[in-house]
This record gives sequence, structure tokens and C-alpha cells, in this order.
Amino acid sequence: MIDKIVTLYRKAKMGVISEMSGATAGVLDETSFYDVGYMQSQISRIQKEFARVSKELEISIELKEDSDYARKKRQELIAQREYLLVHMVFLASNSFSNLKDCVKMAEGHNIGFMDCVKGLLFYKNGEKDKAFCSLEEYFRKYGSIEEHFLANKVFGTLLADKGQYEKAIPFLTYAQQFMPEDTEILTTLKKCFMKNDKRRAAIIEDIMSVLA
Repeated sequence: MIDKIVTLYRKAKMGVISEMSGATAGVLDETSFYDVGYMQSQISRIQKEFARVSKELEISIELKEDSDYARKKRQELIAQREYLLVHMVFLASNSFSNLKDCVKMAEGHNIGFMDCVKGLLFYKNGEKDKAFCSLEEYFRKYGSIEEHFLANKVFGTLLADKGQYEKAIPFLTYAQQFMPEDTEILTTLKKCFMKNDKRRAAIIEDIMSVLA
């Protein structure tokens, strides 16, 4: 048991922390739908907590205690670290430029959200059919992805591209709440509303004229 935990710890220490640090700048640059102060505080909090948990786990491993309490504590620390990693991947994956970093951060970890990241990577690489299949499967399985701008924007855009305008509107509208001035979302929403709600399409056109 101790050897297994040592391996997990060393892998995380050598890989995850460095990748987390490398992704931070991109998150702040591109996820402007979050208040910058809020985003900075979230990232800072996660990094500090990750470092604290990792240090506590390192000390526990070095002490080589094998009591029931020590084993339980180590498992709790590993679980805490996994949660923090998932949170960082979730935040970082709102930026196309961070998707590869997210993959590196998640290596060796069983994170279901990586199926969504895979879909976003397909889209980034121009493989729209693969992106649609991956994201459609993920949304079908989990129902929704709350607090994630990019996944909702991309899936809504893909639905609109396929002419599924009514299905696209909720995803695009949700994404727009994070970035009200995103012209790509506004353009796609206008196209969706032109089919059945020209009044709302006109409102969006007015908004776009103000932003131009």
C-alpha cells in the first residue's frame, strides 16, 4: 500500500504541479467572462491548497506510518488532491490554448470531464464531426455542464451548424451570459432566431451594431 501511494505521489509531484503553473496565464488571458479578480483568487486558492495537501501527503509517506488512521488519512489527502486537480482542469479548459495542458494534467487520472475536453480538442483541430459526437455523448450522459463557457458555446455552435437551431439556443444563450459581447455567439444566435423569432433576432442585431 505504501509503495503504491509513493508512486502516485511522485507522479503528481513531478507532473501535475508544473502543468498547473503553466496553464494559469492562459486562463487569465482568455476567460474574460470571469471577473479577473475572482479568477485569480480561485486559481491562487487551488494552487495553495494543492501545495498544502501534497506537502501533508509527502510528510505522511516519509513517516511510513501504517496504522489504520495513517492509511485513511493518506487516502483522504489523495482524494482532496484529485478534487483540486479536476477543478483546475475545469477552469483551464475554458481556453482553447490550455486544452493540451489539461490533457497533460489529467494523465494517469480517471477524470470523466476529459471526454468533454476531448470534444473541445477535436473542435479546435477542425474535426467538427468528431467534436459533435464527443460533446453530444457527454451532454447526453451528464445533461448539462454548468459554469463552463467554452463547452456550451462550442456545442451550441455545432448544433446550429447542423441546422438544429432550437436545440442550439439554450447552449448559446447560457454561454452568452458569461461573455455578453462575444460576436461569434451573437452571430450564431441571430441565425438561430431568424427561423422562428425575428423579434429577438432584431434585438441581437441591434446589440451587434452597438458593439461594432
